[in-house]
Amino acid sequence: MENKQNNERQANMAQQLCGDAAEELRCGEQLAFLRKEKQITQEQLAQAMGVTNQAVSKWESGQSYPDITLLPRLAAYFQVTVDELLGVAKPQSMQNIYLGIKELFRETPGEECFSLAFKLATLMHEGAVSRGYKGYLPWEEGKQYGLDREPYKWGCSICSEPEGATAHIRNGIFFSDQKYYEPIARGDMAAICETLQTLGDLNVLKTLYALYELTVEDFDNSYASVAEIASQAHLSEDTVSQCLQLLWPQKNPEDSSRCRLHGGYMHLPALLQMFLMPAL
Repeated sequence: MENKQNNERQANMAQQLCGDAAEELRCGEQLAFLRKEKQITQEQLAQAMGVTNQAVSKWESGQSYPDITLLPRLAAYFQVTVDELLGVAKPQSMQNIYLGIKELFRETPGEECFSLAFKLATLMHEGAVSRGYKGYLPWEEGKQYGLDREPYKWGCSICSEPEGATAHIRNGIFFSDQKYYEPIARGDMAAICETLQTLGDLNVLKTLYALYELTVEDFDNSYASVAEIASQAHLSEDTVSQCLQLLWPQKNPEDSSRCRLHGGYMHLPALLQMFLMPAL
């Protein structure tokens, strides 16, 4: 009887602790976030903690909370503090976050740095859109978004406010802070207009994306011929040759008949996808 009462008291304490945290950041979502970051299933977490799959599912949905005796084990398992596990840890200063991010990049292999940056940008996008991690949801709550699936793609998520804007479309994420906006100069506007006119031609776009897709996997060594680009773009070789004169190709120094997109313009194919506006 005494053990049962102790267990009930512990469960009530855990309920109170997590209940307070849930009002701020929802500790169930914190558990779900940590589990998905660790790339494990609910079943794997349940086995590690010696509980049922249903228990983990209820924790994450907020229907119930872990026994207080499990909190230290859960925290150790995810390598966080109990406060972080419950979502009540005070946020670090901007300077500490900045230094932590720099250290994270130093420890990350070079070929994975952009993937890491994309994941961090996804978190920042979600934070700006939802006014904190899931503190406010301007979308249908039951759907899967952001970190709920690999590779952290939302499809299309756009938020525009007087103070700034952010958009996450396919593999691109955009941020704008209106505090730093400066009126555009007339000469810059003319240059933008000229670029848009060039890229507004369908055949030019087909050539651009064909050249990008043929060379992006090995940017240091990969070049494509006019015939290869024409085949990829489903255009004639004459059309591709004309379009390449309007783009920014870089010729292979050893074979001038082969080219790739100049490095200074390799961002354009991903950037242009930001123009894929959602249906209103």
